Amino acid sequence: AAPIGIVAVGMTFVVISGNYLDLSVVAQVATAGVILLGVGPVYGYPVAILAALLAALVYGVVNGVAVGYFKANAVIVTLATTYIGVGLLRFFSGGSIFFGSPDSVVAQFGQGKLGPIPYSAIVLVIVTLILSFVLTRTNFGFTVKSFGVNERATRLGGTNTGLVIVGAFLVTAIAAMIAGFVLAAFSNTAVSSMSQGFDFRALAAIIVGGTSVFGGKGSVLRTLLGVIFVSVLSNVLVILNFSFGIQQMALGFLIAAAVSLDALARRAGKK
Repeated sequence: AAPIGIVAVGMTFVVISGNYLDLSVVAQVATAGVILLGVGPVYGYPVAILAALLAALVYGVVNGVAVGYFKANAVIVTLATTYIGVGLLRFFSGGSIFFGSPDSVVAQFGQGKLGPIPYSAIVLVIVTLILSFVLTRTNFGFTVKSFGVNERATRLGGTNTGLVIVGAFLVTAIAAMIAGFVLAAFSNTAVSSMSQGFDFRALAAIIVGGTSVFGGKGSVLRTLLGVIFVSVLSNVLVILNFSFGIQQMALGFLIAAAVSLDALARRAGKK
């Protein structure tokens, strides 16, 4: 659950800002994983990490500028960058599957534990705490929330709202990069299709955690609880031997129910 959890706590910023979701996390996670295992063994892991960070910055800036400054629809923009990103990844990688060395530092991290706790879980907790601090204790976090509540009032207050949205998408992109590293390390493999479904699983965790898809209300810590709930639900369905199709249906019903309850709560609050 750690890779999806890291994506979810990062995407919480975009959802709270009122831009619903970032579908391009699918391409971002895969890009980071492929760069780590494709570039790292050849040019060194520091170079691979820097290259993945550059790719994350490109994703964040492109999405943020298109949505924040040009007022484009976030779903359409991030869907487009998903296809472009995955297409470029398949073009440059040739659709190959990259395997890491079992003795590499990446593999050791992916399988390593601190006592009974996997390193990947520790990374999830650290990222969650950092982003929770950013959202609740910094001016940037305050403006992200205020933008989600009332964009016009935030803009009239002198805030560069376009820059706020770019920042929200950058947070999501960097979190997705870290998630790609963790996912590649855990399996010690990377391929362009490695993160399919991450967008909606992350969204399910965010919504179940109580973050409103209409923006302005939410918590990174509650998103973590949503991640745990969705992961437990998925594991229970697997243990009970339900098919993958049933699992997808359950996730879809969960998202629909959570969004409906959120809409009803907002309507009741206005009354």
